[in-house]
Amino acid sequence: MNDETIDPARNEAGGGAVTRRTEPDTVRRLSRVAVFGLVRGMAAATGSALIAVFTWWMRDH
Repeated sequence: MNDETIDPARNEAGGGAVTRRTEPDTVRRLSRVAVFGLVRGMAAATGSALIAVFTWWMRDH
């Protein structure tokens, strides 16, 4: 076998470069997911509170 054979991993990556995810990339992705979950939870809580207030106001007025 020839040592200059194209590596399948390099061939699939496109451009001939092998890309590896590093630890900082993983930490950055996890932090983005955590922030997204926090914002989503806050939005859900705010929406639920607004619906509850609106329901209470409609019932009492």
